[in-house]
Amino acid sequence: MTTATLTRDASDRLVAALCNGRTLDDAVTDLRVERAAVWATAATDTRLVVALAGRNPDAPEEAARLARADYLRLLALGLTPSRAELIIGAGHPGGWRSDPLYAAACDAVSAASAPYGYIGQVRFTPQRVREFLDALRAGATVKAAAATAGITTPAVYQRRRRDNTFAVAMDAARDEGRATSRPT
Repeated sequence: MTTATLTRDASDRLVAALCNGRTLDDAVTDLRVERAAVWATAATDTRLVVALAGRNPDAPEEAARLARADYLRLLALGLTPSRAELIIGAGHPGGWRSDPLYAAACDAVSAASAPYGYIGQVRFTPQRVREFLDALRAGATVKAAAATAGITTPAVYQRRRRDNTFAVAMDAARDEGRATSRPT
């Protein structure tokens, strides 16, 4: 049996009530919603989860907290840290690991998901090389071009160090991209 979820409007009203200091019991009673519907909605409504945790989901610091939570979720689903960083795409999630508690959480989540994780490696195939170089020629940064090709920036620079032909092609593509993106 599936429990009904709240409508978007009901969820927004519940979030507002919680952010304005109402207890969950009072808010549920006032809004005439079922507690089971609150839990069912919270499974997919991040704003509601944050409000249930006693915080304002619209506060600026919540964006960083949610990005960290998403990164951990991706690790738990078995993605490698570099793949998770490509998906998150915000800043440098790996830089969050300077916080020792967060680094420990990342390590624990990765270790727990290791038996279920991605086994194969993402290869910098000729197709990916073409996509990467095409993106550079179009004026993309190395980071953006790598993301376009589905590879990590460190993989690009590793390939560049060990493959002189690739390094020359990369330099030429960058030069072309810079020339195209300059106003005439």
